[in-house]
Amino acid sequence: MSLPTTLNLLELTSACIKLAQESGDIIREVFKSGSLGIEMKSVDDPMTKADLLSQQHIIGSLRTIWKDLNIVGEEQCEIPVIDKRPPIDLLLNDKDCIEKCPEEFKELPIEDLIIFIDPLDATREFTLGRVGCVMTLIGISFRGKPIAGIIYQPFVDCNGDATTDQSQWVGRTIWAIVGVPVKGIKDKRSKDDIGKVLLVTTASHFNDRVQQAVDAIKPDKLLRAGGAGYKSLMVIENQADVYVFPTVGSKLWDICGPHAILLAVGGKLTDPKGNDIIYSTNPEKIENKNGIIITISNHQKYIDLLNN
Repeated sequence: MSLPTTLNLLELTSACIKLAQESGDIIREVFKSGSLGIEMKSVDDPMTKADLLSQQHIIGSLRTIWKDLNIVGEEQCEIPVIDKRPPIDLLLNDKDCIEKCPEEFKELPIEDLIIFIDPLDATREFTLGRVGCVMTLIGISFRGKPIAGIIYQPFVDCNGDATTDQSQWVGRTIWAIVGVPVKGIKDKRSKDDIGKVLLVTTASHFNDRVQQAVDAIKPDKLLRAGGAGYKSLMVIENQADVYVFPTVGSKLWDICGPHAILLAVGGKLTDPKGNDIIYSTNPEKIENKNGIIITISNHQKYIDLLNN
């Protein structure tokens, strides 16, 4: 029997939402066990048992339905054969999806799609017990552009706030298809910060290039946090106006999911020169060598500040 050559984005996104949530279950269980299985891929780049198990589960499960799908995951690991198929009908009865999902998204050529998976973003913070910024990121790109994204936060309570109280962990899912209203976000702007410019950047890789960017933008408040996904979500949820990291470090799997969600809320992500990010399986293009800048509005203003 020949394999299908097209797929419905609503079905693929449904599967990815469920798998991101199940990935969160895996991450929580590994953390609770206290046996993280930490290995260093390079200096300041750890990998844990949770990273591996999460990625194996997501990719192995997707392969039960779409064997020819292009998938790029952060970790280099064998993918086991999984028998259980993820559900694909979660969004088929969603009113917003039915009414607003572009028709062309319901029959996309599989060969033009790439799934980018960061099974556990903010691994360094995870190993240090700072789990509030930990998340699973899944992004779906079509012909080089992000069209759907899922963020799952394992270590948050029913209000969507990070907590170290294990009894309160319920997790939170944020997802979007470009053209469809985003699900799961809320405005987290503090009243004290209304009217101010808030910039968020790296907590652990601050260097002269980052300082120059901060000096160029001159924010009213500088925020530093771990995890590219977490910092992206801070912009999406209005906790920050701009996230800038003007140097090497982030990869396509760090940003594809958040990028799609950002587009769905009217934001923008480019390199610091204003060039679009192209999503590709080319190993030479996986790293964002020029860095990234993410905004919810006034993107060109910040680009100009960085380059004047």
